[in-house]
Amino acid sequence: MRIVLRSIVVCSLLAACGATLPPRYVIEQDLGPFAYRRYQKSLDIEVPIESNPATGHTASYLRRGSQDEVAVVTAFVTVYARAKSLAAEAKQALSNLGGYELAPSELAGEYVWLLEAPDRERWCVWVSEKRLVKIGVQPGQEFPASVVEAYLGLYPSDLTEHGVARVDAASAGKAKTAAQDDDDSLTLPRDLRENAPR
Repeated sequence: MRIVLRSIVVCSLLAACGATLPPRYVIEQDLGPFAYRRYQKSLDIEVPIESNPATGHTASYLRRGSQDEVAVVTAFVTVYARAKSLAAEAKQALSNLGGYELAPSELAGEYVWLLEAPDRERWCVWVSEKRLVKIGVQPGQEFPASVVEAYLGLYPSDLTEHGVARVDAASAGKAKTAAQDDDDSLTLPRDLRENAPR
């Protein structure tokens, strides 16, 4: 039933968006009980990756409950210049966030990372090609299926149950360190190394 519902949501979103990704990368419409509120573009990236510039896109959704209770959900889609090694580099950056714990998990039939800390916003995060998707909820709030399934439908996760990219995923590859970048820039191609004077 969940897979059928997700397929219906994704088909209606793709039909509304013209069978391509949304022009501003986020879903600018209501998702189930959550009403779309606003869009914001950002050049100040929450998960910066060295030598991989990016642009961030944010959407906010809210659901009004009884007694003036409001549940807020935030979706961030960060679009990087390149996909190669993005999953490993993003995982490394997220693991270094102070106060938060990062762990692989499964939501809506796909693998994601959960980023959690006591009394702070909760996040489910995943990489899809050259995009990093983050869905945030308030402390103690569950991740709403309507929002998570819609974004996973547009941006399927590249992650495995172990929280690493599938080997065939565009975002696969090892994270480079600054030292490796320096070494790469100094390494000559093999044919030039063999013919170099000694």
